[in-house]
Amino acid sequence: MMELLKKTPLNKVHRELRARMMDFAGWELPVWYTSILEEHRTVRSGAGIFDVSDMGRVWITGKKAGGFLDRLFSRRPTRLEIGSAQLCLLCLEDGGILDDLLVYRVETDRFLVVWNAANIEQKLGWLKRWAGSDPDIVIQDESAHTLMLAVQGSAVSRLQSLKGLSHLPRFGVAQTRIDDVEVLAARTGYTGEDGFEIISDATNGVRLWESFMRQGVKPCGLGARDSLRLEAGMLLYGQDMDRNTNPFEAGLEWLVELNAGDFIGKSALLEIKRQGIRRKLIGFQMTGQGIARTGYMIVRGGQEVGKVTSGGYSPTLDVSIGFGYVPIELATIGTDIEIMIRSKPVAAQVVSRQFYKRGARNEPKGI
Repeated sequence: MMELLKKTPLNKVHRELRARMMDFAGWELPVWYTSILEEHRTVRSGAGIFDVSDMGRVWITGKKAGGFLDRLFSRRPTRLEIGSAQLCLLCLEDGGILDDLLVYRVETDRFLVVWNAANIEQKLGWLKRWAGSDPDIVIQDESAHTLMLAVQGSAVSRLQSLKGLSHLPRFGVAQTRIDDVEVLAARTGYTGEDGFEIISDATNGVRLWESFMRQGVKPCGLGARDSLRLEAGMLLYGQDMDRNTNPFEAGLEWLVELNAGDFIGKSALLEIKRQGIRRKLIGFQMTGQGIARTGYMIVRGGQEVGKVTSGGYSPTLDVSIGFGYVPIELATIGTDIEIMIRSKPVAAQVVSRQFYKRGARNEPKGI
């Protein structure tokens, strides 16, 4: 029997808006409402809203909560000031990546972990395994009782509902009210634009969503979210990294504090760093005609050297771009490679993985 897809508190709203729905990590979510291209450009030039309630939201509290998370994560959450957040990696003993995530320090001994929809049960089991039966470490998964919205775009700071959050710096976190609804808001996002990710009780979802729509914020789906994050050089767990990938290969060494305290996977990562890596995640753009798609073969000199992990058309730059793992000797910017498109090798070149940067002159690259 086919397993039923999980639905967010806004599922009915998406259907009323006639969104194209799809299965994403066991959730029924909107791919687009009007078109991926239109929604992508809306975020770059205005403001869009995404339902990201599929992401996990887990509270870690108690006297030993901070020390416990320091032991699990690649960056120490106890270094965070109250009211701030940071990106971290959750690594296995061998240095493989179980997930990339955000951790918010809301109070001294009260942290919120926000992670990807993939393998949530495995990650919860991992936390519980290392917490054991310690009464000073409380793990509470609130995903089913809350929802999460991402309001993203160049015009976000001008929205009336978010005026009270204009003081928040990047990665700042605040418990506040939006349109008289209690929320936890963070100045974070996955699009390369300014924006806020907003968590509230599930019963408040429709009210918040409709309030933002009345202000001209356009609903956006997974398709635009994927093309936006790709342009901004942001990785997707399960495609660009997984438990068989280490942070150095994925170019995520900046998320690893090897000079700080001990954490699970640190010993393995120190050894990997000592030995050096054999492959590296690159950014590339097509110089020939064609769009690189996830799973396409990367070739050099007629030989397969890797696969595209994420790929697609960049509406902002008007080129085809992507990520992929190649041998370390081919990972230098400017290296010529080819992508197999419909059994034909098409020219591409290794470029910076951050294709788009907010505030910069983002023009077609035209190598």
